Amino acid sequence: MTQTAIIVGAGLGGLAAARALETAGWHVRVLEAALEVRAMGAGISITSNGLEALDELGVGDAVRERAVKARPEGVFTDQGTRLQQGFAHESSAVHAIHRGTLLEILRGDREVETGMRVVGAADASSGRPSVTIEHGAADPDSRDARSERQARADRSLGIKVGRRLQRALEPGDEPIDRRAERRATKQQVRSAAEGRFETLEADLIIGADGIDSAVRKALWPKAATDYSGATCWYGVLQAESDSPAGARQYLGRGAEFGMVPIDGGRVYWWGMAHARMGGHAPDELEAARERFDAWAPEVRDHIAATPQASITRRDLHWLATPLKTFHRPGVVLLGDAAHAMLPTLGQGGNLTFEDAATLGILLADHPLEQALRAYDSERIRRTDRFKQLSHRLAHTTTETRSPVLVAARNGVYNLMPAMLAEIAGDWMLHWRSPRAKR
Repeated sequence: MTQTAIIVGAGLGGLAAARALETAGWHVRVLEAALEVRAMGAGISITSNGLEALDELGVGDAVRERAVKARPEGVFTDQGTRLQQGFAHESSAVHAIHRGTLLEILRGDREVETGMRVVGAADASSGRPSVTIEHGAADPDSRDARSERQARADRSLGIKVGRRLQRALEPGDEPIDRRAERRATKQQVRSAAEGRFETLEADLIIGADGIDSAVRKALWPKAATDYSGATCWYGVLQAESDSPAGARQYLGRGAEFGMVPIDGGRVYWWGMAHARMGGHAPDELEAARERFDAWAPEVRDHIAATPQASITRRDLHWLATPLKTFHRPGVVLLGDAAHAMLPTLGQGGNLTFEDAATLGILLADHPLEQALRAYDSERIRRTDRFKQLSHRLAHTTTETRSPVLVAARNGVYNLMPAMLAEIAGDWMLHWRSPRAKR
């Protein structure tokens, strides 16, 4: 009998996992909380390890065909002075691509069930693994999401039975009066709740729903995320005359900026800076221009030329609590749900592709629980090493604000030969699939 899996999340990790499991012979459903599949962020740089994992997933050649292949051009100060030469070896080249393009490749003609907000999960300890869906919930990316989350919190705190019934009504229904609220019975509330919530079962539940994973929160409740102390702006624009042919990184006081060419004749840039949590601005393009207004001319030019609609900003959090296991009976985490890290090494997406490819290969070769134990052995130490290194590296950029420390950091980059950095990077990024280890 074909085994079944429910994948929570239709981002890069969820769609990659769907491909991996279908190759392993599983029947897969992909659930997405949003009302449509959207590409969060702007671009992604795929390094050699990520590309090898995408080859295992059967889409490596499609990515090569559409991405822009280029070697890193080096590290610069915020004024444009070169600190480190670019990389020379072919193995150090990255394939840069817009996330929307990559999502399109991974999804293919797959059906994704949208508007499926997962609010709970259960492992196989006392039955089949399952997820609980809330129908009629606000789109998680909408302005109503905060009030919807607060409504769920209010319900969990035990607000009056009648009010709980009122909140269970479909959007647009007329509210009931106060006396009706007080007369509402527990059975009425239970009936309303049964109409709003639905439980779905499968042989395997995969939590690929990002850093705020509902699956992780349900089954790993002590795993806490932490604010990094930095925020990040992202932008995409058509290439300018001074756009780089490869990836560039600029380091300043308490900030870094990077840009890389991507498909469609475009450039993807990011600007990461020390900031108070939640400090969003009405005009994020103007906020980015102000933060980097004293930087190199090409940095300022690229920000200024960015269309307002393509600017996004998010505070950077990471999964500070290390997980001792990525699985429970019949449930497994991958990607940011398992090991959310800061973007300073650019490995979050690449490691997610490794996760998906590894999981698919192991499920094809082993019984379920044996495969999940092997997945832990393959993934925990490697991803935790990258997570910790990304966090330490962030301290040399967004947390380094003293002119003395900035000068010392720049001196280290200036003295480190590009070849040594390139060799270290190649060694660190090397990944072998479980299939290659046989």
